[in-house]
Amino acid sequence: MIKAVIFDRDGVLIDSESLNVKSAEYAFSQLGIVLTENDKMQVVGRHPNDFKKNFISKYDFSWERFYKIKSENYYDQYPKVNVFSKTLEFLRKIKSRYKLGLTTSGSIRGTNILIQRLKLKNTFDVIVTFEDCKNRKPAPDPYLITTQKLNLKPEECLVIEDTRVGVESAKSAGCICIAFPNEFTKHQDFSKADLIVNSADEIKKFLNKHNTK
Repeated sequence: MIKAVIFDRDGVLIDSESLNVKSAEYAFSQLGIVLTENDKMQVVGRHPNDFKKNFISKYDFSWERFYKIKSENYYDQYPKVNVFSKTLEFLRKIKSRYKLGLTTSGSIRGTNILIQRLKLKNTFDVIVTFEDCKNRKPAPDPYLITTQKLNLKPEECLVIEDTRVGVESAKSAGCICIAFPNEFTKHQDFSKADLIVNSADEIKKFLNKHNTK
């Protein structure tokens, strides 16, 4: 039986995957570097520290300068990014039936901005961010930490993810995982997901079906 639903942040609750890539693309352009399409895919679903090694080995630039430019550009636009209202409505509706988790590779800073903006204070039973994990997605650590804090077994938790690395993380941790792609991630490989959906209504149907078996 599913006892908790764990949401990714970027690309699931807010339409921010493109912002993450565009802010990285902008920062690199300021340093005279043009990203390839493959470079951009390495950014999706990841904190800058998690793609740092690959980019430093490929390009000659100051990481400190890049990080500063990217962060400033990202947080200038972050408070205005579009939200997925139907997902938020779904989240609020299931609050009384399930424990809720939020597991992101993003920072606590961005997460707090989101919580305040969307009035989600006290909505999540557990929040796990970049700062909580030594190894982040696609490693299983973020979801193992989340399930442990929820005092549940991984197989009792349903994860909602929008990226391949997020799905790999959830499945490696032993969780049930639904891929909920957006326009920016719809062409990624979600073969490891238990189900791929296009709407929050499909997630609701999955929960109802799974918990009546």
